[in-house]
Amino acid sequence: MHLEINDKTSLRDIQLVFSDFYPYLKIEFYRKRHKKYEASDEAFQIDPNICIGDIKHTHVTGLLEIRPLYKVADVENEFQQRFGLSVQILRKEKEGWQQTTGMDDFTLKELNEIGRNSSDEFIVSDYEEGFEESEEKPEKLL
Repeated sequence: MHLEINDKTSLRDIQLVFSDFYPYLKIEFYRKRHKKYEASDEAFQIDPNICIGDIKHTHVTGLLEIRPLYKVADVENEFQQRFGLSVQILRKEKEGWQQTTGMDDFTLKELNEIGRNSSDEFIVSDYEEGFEESEEKPEKLL
């Protein structure tokens, strides 16, 4: 996956491209940086409809490559070092989104799979709750 980042890129644009490649992961932007294995404070979350040029003093244009085998910490660090953007990657967890604190050494591929499995279990449980067994006995095969 390649992200073209410039002053006119909205945070929402980045989120949409990221989620297209990793449907069980989500990226959020914050005004304050977090350390490895730490959560980001939701009070500092940035509105995704804002363009990068509106929040950055230094204007950098570039192409960011993100591969499935990159670790979460490396992706978050790359956004910070190259573009001055503090990000947190979240994963799908049944009914909502969970910050990946403590999972910074996992790859995006691994975390996406964990999120998918969590969502699949939820879907299966919903299906099983709505499933009704027939009281009729099947016919015997001859």
